[in-house]
Amino acid sequence: MLPLVRTVCSFVTDHVVGTATAVLAFLGAATIAYAREQVRAGTDWALAPLTKILPWNRRTVPTAEHETLVSDFSLVEIFLLDTKGKLARYQKTSGYVTASNELTSYREGVTAEGHADAFSTMRGTIAETLKIHGFYMSRIELIGALEKGSRFTNIYKADLHDCFTKHEEHWTQEVAFPTKHLTLQIHFPEDRPPRSIKCSAVEGTADRSLQTAAKIVDLFGKRAIVWEVHHPSLKEVLKLEWTW
Repeated sequence: MLPLVRTVCSFVTDHVVGTATAVLAFLGAATIAYAREQVRAGTDWALAPLTKILPWNRRTVPTAEHETLVSDFSLVEIFLLDTKGKLARYQKTSGYVTASNELTSYREGVTAEGHADAFSTMRGTIAETLKIHGFYMSRIELIGALEKGSRFTNIYKADLHDCFTKHEEHWTQEVAFPTKHLTLQIHFPEDRPPRSIKCSAVEGTADRSLQTAAKIVDLFGKRAIVWEVHHPSLKEVLKLEWTW
């Protein structure tokens, strides 16, 4: 009987000791890992003010334009100033709401098949205007930083040269900011009014006809095309064609 008792006791003792050793080893490893994680987190917290200003940690990708502003409305107007279509004026009036924490500048753009100049802005100053892939992009520096939720209205203008010299012409407008309502107006000379109109959206290399129809109306005593677009899609390219 005694040998059997000794064997059972020895088995129980070895099993308990082995289990306890394994538990202690596991707890020790977990404690060391936890301590290392806490030390790393503490180091990151302590060095955060320094690492933020290191050049390789600075944000290099600028905030997208559509993340900085939301447009309550935009009125885009093209004034055809002569019957040959050689001189026109682009004017965009927009009511904006700032969507970023601090807004000190933003960009307005205009396209031209000929060339554009005489860029001007009602708010702030134009710091530079660059031609990128057929677009003239003006960086507008605002006077002082605008907080998130601030509202402002701006008018951006440019002169367009040799852009509407054909019998069949068109204008394309890209929706650069989230916009609740877009109005596109083309103002014609008194002695050369529009004859027909067509609305579409540019999708890659093709045009998709839109049911939303523009209208020929009288503005300032002259014929004009007015196209009202409610909630246009962001980055959508709208195309208005006419004959005159």
